[in-house]
Amino acid sequence: MTGVRFYICPETEWSEAAKFAARLARQLKRRGHRILFLTESTERQQALSDLLWQYPADAFLPHRIEPTQPESGIDIAAGQEWDDHHDVLINLTDQVPPNYARFEHLCEVVPSSDTLLANARTRWIHYKDRGHPLKRIETDNI
Repeated sequence: MTGVRFYICPETEWSEAAKFAARLARQLKRRGHRILFLTESTERQQALSDLLWQYPADAFLPHRIEPTQPESGIDIAAGQEWDDHHDVLINLTDQVPPNYARFEHLCEVVPSSDTLLANARTRWIHYKDRGHPLKRIETDNI
């Protein structure tokens, strides 16, 4: 069953929460995981891609934004998941991802705005009602 972790970021902006997601992906990649980021639009997909090439300044995370590009172990999808992933899904949207249950791990990265926290509570209830193991993590403690 998919394990779900909610990472609550103290920042209220998506771009700052995306920086935490990049750090999380770096840690997961070092541990041998294959990662799929889910964003809500091609604009957010491109913003995250740019961030992964630039942040932090002394490192980058190779990735792809199209399934036809060479495999890198980190992919960024806009709106729809890619079918060949089953390990880690990092959700950067405010919706329950379709087909999330096929993943071993689901990481919900949530900026601390009232609206996004309310949406996260709704997703928490969704996962809890389906029996998924849940954990809440405050990212300012990481």
